[in-house]
Amino acid sequence: KMSGLRISPSLSLPQDSVTSTFAILAKRGVGKTHTAVVLAEEMLAAKMQTVVLDPIGVWWGLRSSKDGKGPGIPVTVLGGEHGDIPLEPTGGEVAARAVVEEGISVVFDLGLMRKGEQHRFVCDFAETLYRLNRKALHLIVDEADEFAPQRVGPSEARMVGAMEDLVRR
Repeated sequence: KMSGLRISPSLSLPQDSVTSTFAILAKRGVGKTHTAVVLAEEMLAAKMQTVVLDPIGVWWGLRSSKDGKGPGIPVTVLGGEHGDIPLEPTGGEVAARAVVEEGISVVFDLGLMRKGEQHRFVCDFAETLYRLNRKALHLIVDEADEFAPQRVGPSEARMVGAMEDLVRR
């Protein structure tokens, strides 16, 4: 039996954390993304399905070692400057279907998309994932305030609703 997910020398989480909801909150620049990356690395190493929505284009770095000179985790990256294949703003539903049907772990790099394009992709992705997925899966939403803002405009209501559904489930 595998041990827990080692987040730091003094913190380990149980493997069933893959179905838990976390929020990593802190001031800018103190390591929120780094903490989430460590969590993702542990989940991927334990063969747990992990999906990342990356609006700023930094998560492709999972594929290289810490020093950037060797291989890291062999995770599929879709979109962005370092993606295996491009990602279309209209591809959210297809992407979610692939995640569910193929059981793949993947980074969706939305960094090259404009804000409205990111919102369209995430809205379609979240609605479809919520409707179809029935298996343990951990979804990491970096810069989550972009997709679940505190002040919701009319054009964001559907996306925020889809994100709320995923968090509650």
